[in-house]
Amino acid sequence: MFESPEVRTLAGQARQELVGRTIAASQVSEARPRFLSVSPEPPAFSKQLTGRTIERVSSTGKSIRVHLDSGEILVIGETGGRFHLHDSHATFPKKVHWQTTLDDGRMLTLTIQMWGFLALMTDEELSAHPYLGSDGPDPLRPGFSVEMLEESIRRREREKNEPIKAFLIHGPNIAGIGNGYLQDILFRARLSPRRKLADLTDEDLMRLHAAITETLAEAVREGGRDTELDLYGEPGGYVPLLDRRQAGAPCPACGEPIQKTQYLGGACYLCPVCQT
Repeated sequence: MFESPEVRTLAGQARQELVGRTIAASQVSEARPRFLSVSPEPPAFSKQLTGRTIERVSSTGKSIRVHLDSGEILVIGETGGRFHLHDSHATFPKKVHWQTTLDDGRMLTLTIQMWGFLALMTDEELSAHPYLGSDGPDPLRPGFSVEMLEESIRRREREKNEPIKAFLIHGPNIAGIGNGYLQDILFRARLSPRRKLADLTDEDLMRLHAAITETLAEAVREGGRDTELDLYGEPGGYVPLLDRRQAGAPCPACGEPIQKTQYLGGACYLCPVCQT
């Protein structure tokens, strides 16, 4: 699943390659996954895209936003899979769920793993959207402070028993974090994913803030995780401290075996000694 560092990398590359280009054709596969949401429905979606010129590309949280000359925004969000630019069909993946041809003959493809979201929206529709329009503070933007993190937690006053994992991966709290970077953030902050918001001390918050900003900034510098691919099909350079490859391996800090556990709908990797 693309999280903030991958989205920033893809959006930056798309900005260099796509701005000023016109969309010559668009096609959504009939054999797309059930968890790929397309709005409006595929025929109208493709018709509205065709002939539009790309004016700029931005990103926020877990979504890439392609701004068109029609005033609409193409939102590619909550997506896991492959988003690639091709010079020819020779480099196409075996499965393509959305294909776009540009006026210079190059092609964009999107292949979904698990789920994804494609939508054409106006600024007003985007702002009013119950999820896409309510991203929390972006840790990658200047000014993200401990106070902003505390304020996000205070807004969850009624959910004091909410685990820190649930808080961090829910976009309206902190933008752009998913289950992937969560592992390294919590390891660096020395926090268990089960820790409750109400139990966090001032020292915990300082460590958590530092872990969020340091982990995501390093990942952006490296072009995202080594398990994800960029617009050109190249893997990122960020090697996670903890993921499925480290399960059972010694903790890099204390040597205790890294544990894998299922929690809140996904796998968690943690050191039972360092993270409490």
